[in-house]
Amino acid sequence: MGAGVTLVALVATMRVDRKAYGLVEVDMGERVDVPVPVAGRVVWVDTGRRKQVAAGEVVARLETAAGVVVEVPAPRAATVKMELVAPGVEMKGGESVMSLLDPGVARVSFTAIFPGRFRTELASGMPMEVRLQEDPIPIETVIEKVEGPEASARYLWARKYVDLPLSKGEGVVLVHASVPLPAPERNGHSRIHNWTLGSDARVRLGTQRLLVAWISELRHVLP
Repeated sequence: MGAGVTLVALVATMRVDRKAYGLVEVDMGERVDVPVPVAGRVVWVDTGRRKQVAAGEVVARLETAAGVVVEVPAPRAATVKMELVAPGVEMKGGESVMSLLDPGVARVSFTAIFPGRFRTELASGMPMEVRLQEDPIPIETVIEKVEGPEASARYLWARKYVDLPLSKGEGVVLVHASVPLPAPERNGHSRIHNWTLGSDARVRLGTQRLLVAWISELRHVLP
């Protein structure tokens, strides 16, 4: 009886790490946004992933409320990674219509996506672990940018499907990070190559009672 009471007391008071778990993409090069200069409705967007674009090349057009058609140029020479919108989408000035990748920059870019329930807890500057497929040792990096709900939803639309445990109607949170090259090594070989696949990303959010970790509904009852 005494041992049982002690075990219950221990479980009720013991604290463990609380983490956000998400998926991650790995790209060789620096991520480049293509922002629209003004608010408007997208009327055309160039398509073709892995296509090379030159600096200043028009990759999209949008129409303002006044009926003026505005061209959206690529900010620098790069490779198209992902079109984030389709014709007909309304955009605010500064939002990105396309994601490019500049392989000429010696960096590895990480694009992580987390369930929307973690939006208020994720922020720039937080440490993030990136795990690669068939590599048991995580790569340590720092969150550089947390995208807003609109940009996160556009990324989810562009991906079409993500294998995340989302509740009905729950959105996602898009997070960016990177590390410089040369990448960390393992057994004398670089751990990241052009064919490297990401597995998951993890961000430590703090601690929680072990009992809450087992029964999530208690999070709103126990500190």
